[in-house]
Amino acid sequence: MQYATLRFIFGDQLNASHSWFKNKSQPDTLYVIAELKQETDYVKHHLQKVTAFFAAMENFATALKNANLNCLHLTLDNTEDDATLPELLTRLAKQYQCQNIEYQYPDEYRLKKQLADFSQQSEFNVNAVDSEHFLLTFNDIDQHFKPNKPVKMEFFYRAMRKRFNILMDDDNQPR
Repeated sequence: MQYATLRFIFGDQLNASHSWFKNKSQPDTLYVIAELKQETDYVKHHLQKVTAFFAAMENFATALKNANLNCLHLTLDNTEDDATLPELLTRLAKQYQCQNIEYQYPDEYRLKKQLADFSQQSEFNVNAVDSEHFLLTFNDIDQHFKPNKPVKMEFFYRAMRKRFNILMDDDNQPR
């Protein structure tokens, strides 16, 4: 098979409401959910946590397939020769002749850095999109947090409550 776009989904991004899945007709897109040794070994995890994540990933892949989306679920056995996520993405993009690789911004800095470096060095067109798990978009964060400037989170939270009308009193003040 050949696909124009490979979309990678991390195990903590199993969100069926993400805008990626709004269009059910995506014959040129391959969704990839992969168990990676890199993700099980970077810190010590409880075995039950890893097992639960893997089960959730498998169930989400099944749900995507049932929604008639092209989804590839890879187990640890399938990715044993891929030491890193960039190696896996490169291998799969070549295997499926993809020109584009997309991923949702990861919540972890180490993954964000790894994928940013990959994007700079890759022969493919690599793009990141919001995970849509947070009220603020990824790019909005820089407007609220300036480098080398201390932030009092209370003021940030008050501003977000006002902006999104969450836990507000009748006089338009945060509770």
